[in-house]
Amino acid sequence: MNDTFSSTSPIGVRKQGAITHIELSNPKRRNALSGEMTSLLADALRAAHADENCRAIVLSGAGEHFCAGGDVSAMQKDRPILGSRQRIEHAHHIVRLLAAGPKPVVCAIEGVAFGLGMSLALACDVVVAAAGSSLCAVFNKVGLVPDMGLMWTLAQRVGVAKAKQLFFSAEVLDLSSAEALALVDHSCAKGEAVAVAFERAEAFCSAAPMPVALIKAAYAKGFGSLEDALRAEVDYQPALYLSEDHQEGVKAFFDKRKPVFKGK
Repeated sequence: MNDTFSSTSPIGVRKQGAITHIELSNPKRRNALSGEMTSLLADALRAAHADENCRAIVLSGAGEHFCAGGDVSAMQKDRPILGSRQRIEHAHHIVRLLAAGPKPVVCAIEGVAFGLGMSLALACDVVVAAAGSSLCAVFNKVGLVPDMGLMWTLAQRVGVAKAKQLFFSAEVLDLSSAEALALVDHSCAKGEAVAVAFERAEAFCSAAPMPVALIKAAYAKGFGSLEDALRAEVDYQPALYLSEDHQEGVKAFFDKRKPVFKGK
């Protein structure tokens, strides 16, 4: 077990048992994402998903806030279209790793999750938020469309009509409002978001890794119809029948014990 973050970089990583904790660490700027942080976050997520000993990921922010969004200071510079497209596409690796990567990801929100912070949170599988926290799709206030997948992830939770209203108004949602809209899955006292996120992550650590990965991949790809869901079953289930984990699950059932899955 490693109880301390492994680096002093703006993205901290530590391993605690089967959980990898990734922390946005630029508290003086409320963890606003810079270009460097974006690259390092993608690297950290990629490594966690590739780690056979990792069963779940917790994403949080250092200090009093989760993430205030993108680094606005960088928005004062000239940004040619081609370079902007490349930066955005690079950032999309993060969204894919959160939403479609094989390990479950739990987001722990303290303080604000604005703009890109909200995008990061809703790309995760589970959102934990502490008292006093707030979410806002603030993009319209700086003349931009939502990015990092938020046009899709927000609509997945609240529907298209409500998502458009939140985008147009840039309404700040307090914890109560966010819970009412099902943007937050678990609430807690101030300062307890990471602890509760670890509790939720630990609940996933005993799950069979391969079905978790396939379920995430299927939902990220999307179901346009019942037939799409049935096709996913046909594609995935026969291979799982042959897995060691399936045989272990069946054996554990008859042995009246908890299964020990290995992701094989």
